[in-house]
Amino acid sequence: MLRLFNVMEIMVLETVSEILSHNETLCNCERCRMDIAALALNDLPNSYVVTVEGEVMLRVQSLKQQAKVDVIKAVSKAIARVADYPHHQKKKAAR
Repeated sequence: MLRLFNVMEIMVLETVSEILSHNETLCNCERCRMDIAALALNDLPNSYVVTVEGEVMLRVQSLKQQAKVDVIKAVSKAIARVADYPHHQKKKAAR
């Protein structure tokens, strides 16, 4: 079955997971992750492909090298914005 995929979405979600997994000071909740992804995707061009579901990762790999720097830049910018203005209550520090 053919499907329509935004390759940038896949790359952004992977990059968000990768960056957040290496930084314990950033909130890793689902809301913050999705806010980061949404902000980053709004700064990046769409890159849609039509493919069979099993082939989408091959397409992602071929485009990843070209767009990786732009994705990292957009995700980093989005992380800073979400860290400054999260959509949930900041956790209070333990006393």
